[in-house]
Amino acid sequence: MDKVYTVDDIRERTNITPKGLIVKEYRITATTASGVVFTVTISEADFTKEKTAKILTDKANLIDGIRSL
Repeated sequence: MDKVYTVDDIRERTNITPKGLIVKEYRITATTASGVVFTVTISEADFTKEKTAKILTDKANLIDGIRSL
């Protein structure tokens, strides 16, 4: 199976919640197989290889599916 996306950039961001907690999140910019650029934000807790790959695959499939309508 061909990969449905290519990762272009990963940026780590640190945010402060309204309750004053410091949390990290990752903003990933990727390109679908058809050339559409998209960005997802993933929390530090979900930033694992498996979870990130699933999120990116689902988003890329959604975008290319809509594009093919």
